[in-house]
Amino acid sequence: MKEAYYFSHDSNARHDPKITAMRGVYGSEGYGWYWILVEMMRESNGYKLDMRSKYAYYAFASQMQCDSEMAHKFIQDCITEFDLFAADATHFWSTSLLRRMEKKEEKSEKARKAAEARWGKKAAPDKGSSEDVGNDECDLDANAYADESKNDALKESKVKESKRNKNKLKDNTPKIKFAEFVSLTQDEYDKLVLAHSEDRTKRMIEILDNYKGANNKKYASDYRAILNWVVKRVEEEEQKGGYRQAKPFNGGQAASSKHDANSQAQAGQDSWSFTDRGSNQQDRQERERRGLSGDSHGSTGTGSKYDMFVRR
Repeated sequence: MKEAYYFSHDSNARHDPKITAMRGVYGSEGYGWYWILVEMMRESNGYKLDMRSKYAYYAFASQMQCDSEMAHKFIQDCITEFDLFAADATHFWSTSLLRRMEKKEEKSEKARKAAEARWGKKAAPDKGSSEDVGNDECDLDANAYADESKNDALKESKVKESKRNKNKLKDNTPKIKFAEFVSLTQDEYDKLVLAHSEDRTKRMIEILDNYKGANNKKYASDYRAILNWVVKRVEEEEQKGGYRQAKPFNGGQAASSKHDANSQAQAGQDSWSFTDRGSNQQDRQERERRGLSGDSHGSTGTGSKYDMFVRR
């Protein structure tokens, strides 16, 4: 990981007369440009920016988010008009930044020497020597540096603990089993319904449940798994027409109705045939009782189809 460099920054820097003059011309945008350039200087060797290349101002403009002409004009004004930067033929820099970084480096060097002396990396000087007096001062700086490091570590530890507590609160949200192998929080389920409708959400749960059950698959979050690939699977089904709401089948009912109508018609025909046969038989018996045979014209047939209408 790249080192995160830093430098001291006065909280009232905006009230500096030179910066106030610059802000009067370039406004808050110029104030932002100024600190972008100072940060770039802090990251550069010697804390200076090289402007020899003909494309140097294009690089500055890219960081400042303006065009190269505006970047060139602003930097030159900061050098010649507002006295915020100093320059020579090849580089420009901030005198204030150089002074601050020099103090920081001196303090760091003292702390380094004190740490080496404390851990015996160098032979201890004789008592009463000038070097010993200097080391005593370095010890004080090292102790102060150590205390500052402890405070920073404590702050970082508290931030991490706060993040862990937030994650625990998220993990403790109760989950509901919407299928044998699929569990979601109510909030997750509601989000899916809101985004994809309840029918599609149920289909998604069904697909994931079948997949996990068949493959003995486990996910840290079923909700994330659904968003990751199940949603796309359902969309593909719908495009292919493979997932549609079932419609009631009416063909069987129509065939049944037709069959019932045919049965009723056949039953009626059989009933009339039975009635005709019964009527003819009764008529013959009546004619035999009266001693009649045949019709009035002397026919000797077994009876006409009109015998059923003979007056009794």
